[in-house]
Amino acid sequence: MQITPEISCRIKLLRLPLIVGIVTIHSSINSVGYADKFFQTLVAGTWGGSCVAFLFMLSGFLFFRNFNLSLNSYKEKLQSRFWTLLVPYLFWNLALLTLVLIVINVPATSGIIQGHYKKYIGDYSFANFIDCLTGYKSLYPIAFHFWYVRDLMAMVILSPVFLLIARKIPYLGIALFATPWLLDFQIGFSIQWLGPLFFYLGCLIAVQKLDLTWLDRQRSAIIGIYLGMALVLAITQTADIKTFQHQLECCTRVMGTAAIWCASDLVSGKLEKACFKFSGLAFFVYAIHEPTVTVFKEVFNKLSKPSNSITVIVYYLLTIILATLITLAVGSFLQRYTPKFFQTITGARG
Repeated sequence: MQITPEISCRIKLLRLPLIVGIVTIHSSINSVGYADKFFQTLVAGTWGGSCVAFLFMLSGFLFFRNFNLSLNSYKEKLQSRFWTLLVPYLFWNLALLTLVLIVINVPATSGIIQGHYKKYIGDYSFANFIDCLTGYKSLYPIAFHFWYVRDLMAMVILSPVFLLIARKIPYLGIALFATPWLLDFQIGFSIQWLGPLFFYLGCLIAVQKLDLTWLDRQRSAIIGIYLGMALVLAITQTADIKTFQHQLECCTRVMGTAAIWCASDLVSGKLEKACFKFSGLAFFVYAIHEPTVTVFKEVFNKLSKPSNSITVIVYYLLTIILATLITLAVGSFLQRYTPKFFQTITGARG
């Protein structure tokens, strides 16, 4: 499937906003009241979650638009993803592991490492080291947000299966991937069913050459329905109403991906220019936003522990804004003064 200049521009425009959506998820702060819990749920649990789904779908679309069932094509894709996925994945997980080991073994800083990171340093065995890199026991690698890249690499390896399904039973394939996700089906180990489904949807769009202009013609309805579903989902999650909550969340993710695509055509002015200007830094922001957001949350907590919803919301928004701005600044510096290094650690996305 050929990418038109319009589609290419919209994909480029969306890169940074999608990553900021992920930042909103990891910037969440323990709530102290209904208002801040609802606000964080609405932002992170609805928009942020839809951004993750959209990224999987976009990855599938870009992968399969020029992929065919031949050994040469498969080898080329694996070689390409070795540099764009595996190398950055190993670099950032090893870098964070090294940082944690240094900090935890220096008496003056050992108390900083808590929670998620501390549990990975229970011992120095080879099995624990492999778990830090893969998350085979802990579900997530030590750079836990890289579970997305890890799962994406697994789907790249299985890409011929996705392509065969998209060619032979394209719409039955949606049911095959969506059913375990909707039913929250669990087997011996935890699987993020969201990834395979949206990766497959991206594959389906590319293989079947689906007309994306249909979404633009229904823009108002799609965005309106999504906002309504997002509000209902946020209310049910804030109130901890379990009945059909997971199914509503799944449906909101699907509608959210369509709404994100539709909304991308509405961005203009300074915001549009900023999205284009910093699109090459999106992966760097993704890679380094954690533990950056954790540091800001700890700093705010030390300065003044939030005691009301307004304070929590302010801290939450400040964490998102400051983490994004600082990672963009650091990324811009590296991109300018160490271009080869920057390209290596970001998978040549700069």
